[in-house]
Amino acid sequence: MKVMFPLFCIGVLCLSSVFADENDYLRPIGRPREARAQRRQGGEAFPPLPLPVTPLRRSEKKRPPSPSALIGKVVWGGYLDYTGADGMTQRLFDWNMVPADCQMLLRRVKETLRLEYKTQTVDLATFSGDPSELPILHFSGGRTIRFTDAERVKLRKYLLDGGTILFDSIVGSPYFYRGAMEETRRILPESPVRRIDPDHAVFRMVRNTTSEKINGNRTIAPELDGAYIGSRLAVILSPFGLGCGWDNIQPDAIRNSRYYLPDSARELGVNLIAYVIGWYENGQAYAAGEAVSEAPEVRSADRIVFAQVKTSGLWNSDPGAETRFMRYLAKNLNLDAGSSPVYVDPATAVLADYPFLYLSGIGNFDLSAEAMAKLRGYLNGGGFLLINNSLGMNEFDAAAQKFASTLCPEAKLERIPENHPIFTKGPFRFTRNGFLDAAARKYPASSRPLLYGVRDGDRYKLIYSPVDLAGGWMSVSRPGSVGYETETALRLGANLVVYFTTH
Repeated sequence: MKVMFPLFCIGVLCLSSVFADENDYLRPIGRPREARAQRRQGGEAFPPLPLPVTPLRRSEKKRPPSPSALIGKVVWGGYLDYTGADGMTQRLFDWNMVPADCQMLLRRVKETLRLEYKTQTVDLATFSGDPSELPILHFSGGRTIRFTDAERVKLRKYLLDGGTILFDSIVGSPYFYRGAMEETRRILPESPVRRIDPDHAVFRMVRNTTSEKINGNRTIAPELDGAYIGSRLAVILSPFGLGCGWDNIQPDAIRNSRYYLPDSARELGVNLIAYVIGWYENGQAYAAGEAVSEAPEVRSADRIVFAQVKTSGLWNSDPGAETRFMRYLAKNLNLDAGSSPVYVDPATAVLADYPFLYLSGIGNFDLSAEAMAKLRGYLNGGGFLLINNSLGMNEFDAAAQKFASTLCPEAKLERIPENHPIFTKGPFRFTRNGFLDAAARKYPASSRPLLYGVRDGDRYKLIYSPVDLAGGWMSVSRPGSVGYETETALRLGANLVVYFTTH
């Protein structure tokens, strides 16, 4: 799969031609790590979500248990001997330009979230690759980062098993950033790195970080890039330095450095940690997958096939959610829904085989002209399309509305009334919206579930949910997501399937 760097990367990458040498970005800027204080008593602290953790129990006149490790600071690269103006030579290591960065971040996490974790140094050669041991692997530096093939295999498995990688271009080096981008592409070729949407949960987990300060005292919208596994950010890259701000350092001695100022770096850092903790269960759910019977399925004429449309975007944004939903249909409505979805390209599939189609995703998406023509004929011939906004973010919302107007130019996408039979005459009735907190804040005027549709006579042939359904089907916590609670998502989905199959 060929992955193109987004336009915002080009400007950053071209900067490398301006600077003389990547060694200019390996300079002394950090302070040594602080030794842990000796304590006689510890308070109780439990994380709100199921991270592997050792609770700090009350003790008297003895050392409390050590907190669980959350961040592994990974050793990589080489070193450079730097001789300062005073004639003294200092050996600088790529991986450890700011030795206390993660330690100081976790101190702020403890102050803000009342959760205590520790960081430790990691050698990839001996690391087990198990995210339950270290949920976050942290790579920082200024020069180009590269991995061996064996390390890429280990890191890929780590990510697929639910781990998170954080790349911090600690002084805004285009060399480190470009290397991190390329390595992410090699490790997860199916998930291109993209700019994280400004309304993503990662920017508002604890504090709403909509504008932040960088060096030069300039205010910008925070910039982070990422690669998804499902709807979870598995790799997060910061093109601006974070770690120097975590340790309250401003590396102005490095020419052309770019970094967040300390207050902004700490706010973003705490949000990042809260996001990883909050979405850890999602990573585990994706890793577990869905157990499917090894016996071949027998197709019956009455079977409802869940057919998911493949697009140019991140279309498989909740692998496993559809299977969970189909099991719910079989158990609660006694519908023959099979055991797994099918993935279809509208340009080549026989669409008439499916009673409805499902399209979901994150960010922008498109279909070929041939696929659009076949899909339009399918809808005009009696078919249905359900579009779901994974995570409920603005970019997909705009893309979905544009897609609906292009696909169905003869009709307008309109809100489906709250007294429509979808809500009042299906298997389930709705007396409340069932929104998660983020959805309730985004759509405060909605007292019932929120759906839009395109009419074809007396039926809606296209239905769009701007509030995420599939996240609820996953049945795991998704803090910050603009979605439905699990029960509402399953029941609303069931009503929609009944509507599709009876109209």
